Parts: sequence; structure tokens; C-alpha cells
Amino acid sequence: MLPGEDGGMNGSPHQRPQQSPGQRQPGPGSSARLAGWLRAHAPELLFALLLLAVLPMRDLWAPDEPDFAQCVKEMRLRRDWLLPYLNGVPYSEKPILYYWVMKASSVLLDALTGGLGFTGGVAAWALRLPSVIAAVAFLSAFRRWAVRFLEPGTAETAALILAATPLWFWQSQFIQIDLLFSALLAWSWFCWLGGYLLLRGQAEEAAPGEHRRWFLKAYVWLALAFLAKGPLAPVLSILVLGAFLLWQRDFAVLRRAGILAGLGLTLLIVAPWYVAAGLKGGARYAYELIIFQNLERATKAWDHIHPWWKYFEYILGDFFPWVLLLPALALHLRRERRLEDPAKRFLLLALLVPFAFLSIVQSKQGKYLLMSYPFLALLLADLFRRMEAGRARRLGLLLAGGLALPALALAAVALGAGGAKLQAQVAPFLGPIRLMALLLVGGTAFVALRAWQKHARSLVPGVALSLGLFYLVGGTWGFHRLDVLKSYRRWTAAVQPLIAGRQVFYWQTIRSGVMVYTGHLMPEIRTAEALDRMEPGSRLVAQRDEWEQDAWGMTPATRARFEVLLAVPTGGGQILLLKKKTDPAPERP
Repeated sequence: MLPGEDGGMNGSPHQRPQQSPGQRQPGPGSSARLAGWLRAHAPELLFALLLLAVLPMRDLWAPDEPDFAQCVKEMRLRRDWLLPYLNGVPYSEKPILYYWVMKASSVLLDALTGGLGFTGGVAAWALRLPSVIAAVAFLSAFRRWAVRFLEPGTAETAALILAATPLWFWQSQFIQIDLLFSALLAWSWFCWLGGYLLLRGQAEEAAPGEHRRWFLKAYVWLALAFLAKGPLAPVLSILVLGAFLLWQRDFAVLRRAGILAGLGLTLLIVAPWYVAAGLKGGARYAYELIIFQNLERATKAWDHIHPWWKYFEYILGDFFPWVLLLPALALHLRRERRLEDPAKRFLLLALLVPFAFLSIVQSKQGKYLLMSYPFLALLLADLFRRMEAGRARRLGLLLAGGLALPALALAAVALGAGGAKLQAQVAPFLGPIRLMALLLVGGTAFVALRAWQKHARSLVPGVALSLGLFYLVGGTWGFHRLDVLKSYRRWTAAVQPLIAGRQVFYWQTIRSGVMVYTGHLMPEIRTAEALDRMEPGSRLVAQRDEWEQDAWGMTPATRARFEVLLAVPTGGGQILLLKKKTDPAPERP
């Protein structure tokens, strides 16, 4: 999906020296070479091990994972690679690329493992694997790009910062489109910046015309990002590149960057699927895919509506604890005149431009900013690379204080704080909570000690290791305990005998978890009048909170015409299976 070192995302230009026939070059032994390779690739290898440990620990969790699983299931049943379907209807939420990689992963791993963990053609671990691969491949390419184009000492620190960022870890093991999209879009920008730095002599070309290959790759990866999440990819790219070239006063580079040819290549890759999907899905599908899910979501949002400042709040948690260093980073960039460097200008704009644009858009979620965090990680790595001893102590103690906050909160909960209600809620999770608190306390102490000793090189690895162990315990032991509450398998086992061979309907907007393992489609019913037209004995699934609302024409009298056959707590709510009662026979005169 994201190719590796030899001709892949990183495009590494380093060449091995020529060797005469029969001439042997002295070098280290194989064990020393292996040890050196492991050290060089430690960030991505450790991150991969972390994600593989977490991968099988939980089932599909709402809100989005069951929807993607159901789409893949229906695509497999229909033997369709052109359109995703949800509940029997073409699903216009996003373009096709993520559905392709999920379906390919499911088909391949279903065959290779003999259906290990698969139900109805889907398995959570197989659907999760594309995000894992994208995250690890990007991290590896990202680190090697920094080795190629930035100052020594930047790459490993930046990779550790990114891998330990909470939102990057979470999205790397979640069945959502955002990690893949962010990796593709960010890599497109890195490729373009690499081409620019080579073209303008900021980096040395390994071969004549190397800059053209970097620009070409930028447009290919941009096209794939477009196929992953739609027009947002080129819109953000135009804004970032435009702001950078305006700052550089270098719009003349566009001709040599092959911008027109690049746009043509992007359209050549993107247009065939959009045309074919529009023809098969029809005008309504094309409108929802292109207009409704993009322009209207941005200007007339129906969910996740927040004020303009919301991303300031998101970044506090999503980029914790590194966010505590942002004031120091701002001072560093200004005092050290780092923004005279074109690369640093681009890195800064790749954060600020998406931040500003997404703040204007009505619908806001923290994950929308994910593509900017690799660039911010590189800026922070430059701060650590040039850090003097006094600043190392101050910033290291700041990071230690950041780690101490969740450590103290978890320790307090583990020791009984929060009242009887909270303690009852966390009782099943006290084991992992205690261990996570202990790990963070130990990490806090280590980072504080190294900061006091003014040992700058230990700060980022110490924080990253502490957070990595925290994620490991939470993502294995914690997720496994929580899965009992959030998985839809208990609901499926209870409801299956009661709906076998029957038509089942769903009240309001479908939650795919209720049907993904049942083998049923559940047509939606949106009005009380439609409920009245249901045949006696028909089955209806509903969320209790929606069923008990007097909305959509619902009244107590309408509810009284249904019998509750089953109520199963799932994911913080309760799912109901209802049966339409038989209408009473009219009285004889």
C-alpha cells in the first residue's frame, strides 16, 4: 500500500559505492550490521510491535468501525469492487480507496488463515490491518525523508514524537479512513518539498533530474489521497503550497515542478473511478459523494458542529504532552531565525494552514488535523537538536510535569478517589489502571531525573517509552476488558434466534453493529406512520434513547403497540428488539 525503501515512499537517493569484480570491501560482521539496522529502524519497529499487540484485542467498536465492516461485508457478498454498500444502499460517505484496501485485506487474510476470526466475511483484526500498515510504513518513510533532507539528529527524535502522539497511535489501530488519508496526503507534501529543496539547491541531487521524480511522486500520492477522502486533499494541498510559494516569493517554480502535468496525472488516476461510480450509483449518489459530503458538510454541517476555536482544545489532548512545548518552539523559531530556511517554513505552514482552514469549516473533529502532526514533530525535533543544557532542564521538567498529570489522575482513581459511582464504573478496569499509573509514575521520575541532569538526548526517548508502555497496557489488557461492554457479539447471540427467517426493520438511522454479524439487512423506518403500516409480528430494532423520544411523530400510544422482546446493554446504551403487537379484533355489536 505504501511502498518501502527501494523505490517507494521514501525515494532514498543514497547509492552504494561501485566495487570492482572480485574486490571485497571490509566491513562489519553480519551481527553488527543487524544490530545497526535495528537501531536505525527502532522507532518504526517498536511502533509496529505495539500495534500488532493491540490489533487482535478488541472487536468492532462504534461509531464507525461497524459501518466500515458492514460495507466490506456487502461488497464481498455482491462481489462488487466499484461501490461500497451499507444496508443494501450505495454508501456515499467517502470515495473508494479505503474500502478497496479493507476488502483486499479481508479477502486475502480470510483465505490465508482459513477464516480465523471471520464472521460473515469480516474480521475486526483484518479490517484494522490497513491502518496499521499505513502508519508503520509512513513512519519509516517519514524518518528516512528527514535523514535525507534535514539536519542530522532530527529524524529519530521526530519519529519518536510522532509515534508517541496519542491521536497518531489511536488512529493507527482504528478502522477509520483518517490515518490512511493523512499518511497519503502528508507524504505527498513531503515529496513535493523534497523536489523543491533539490530544485533550489537546498539539497544535493543523487542523480540528474532527481527533483522531477519527487514531484511526480507527490502528484501520485495526492491522487491516492483524493481517492481516500475526496476533494479535501487537493484543496488543502493548493492552500499549503500557495502559502509556501507566496512566502518564498517563488511562483516561478511551478513551471519546473510540472504542476500542470501533475494535475493532469492526478485527474487521470482519480477520474475513472468517479465517472464509473457516478454512472453505476446514479445522480443522487454522485451528488451526495461530491457535493453533500464535501461542500455541504463544510458549510451546512449536520454533526460535529463546534466553534472556530475548537482545534485549540483538540490539540491539547491529541498532541499531548508535546503540546506543552509549543511556546518554546515559537521562541526557538523566532530567536534562532529558523524560518529563513525554506524547509522550516514549509513545515510550519503544513500545520498552520490546515489548522486555519479547518477552523473555518463548521464540522470539526480532532482527527481531521492528523496530517499536520508529522510536520509539527519535525519542528519539535529541531528544537531538541539545538537545545542547550539550561533549556533541556526546563523543558524536560515541563514534559515530566505533563506525564505526571495522567499518572496522578490514574493513581487517584486506583486508590479509590472519585466516589462510589465512579469506582463502580472502573471496578472491572482497576488492574490495567494500576499498572498504567505505575508506568507513568516511573516514566515521570525518569524524565524528571534526566532533565535535572540536563541530558537532552534522553528526554524524547524517555517520554516516548513511557507513553508506549502506557498504550501497550491500555491497548491490550484495557481494551480486552472494555470490549465486553462495547462489542456487538453479545447482542448478536441473544437476538439471532428471535429474528431467524424474519424481516427486521430499524428505527431511525442504522447502527451497523446491530446487523453486521446477524446476516440481516434492516431497512430504516423514520416516521410513526411507517410504524403503523408494519405487519403484526414484524420485528423492529431500536436504540432505547431514540425509541423513548417523542419525536418523528412518535407517541406513547404508538410505543404501546410494540412489545419489547429483548434489551441488551451495548456500548453505553441499550439495544431493543421489539415486536409489533397484533391489533385487537373489533368488538361485535
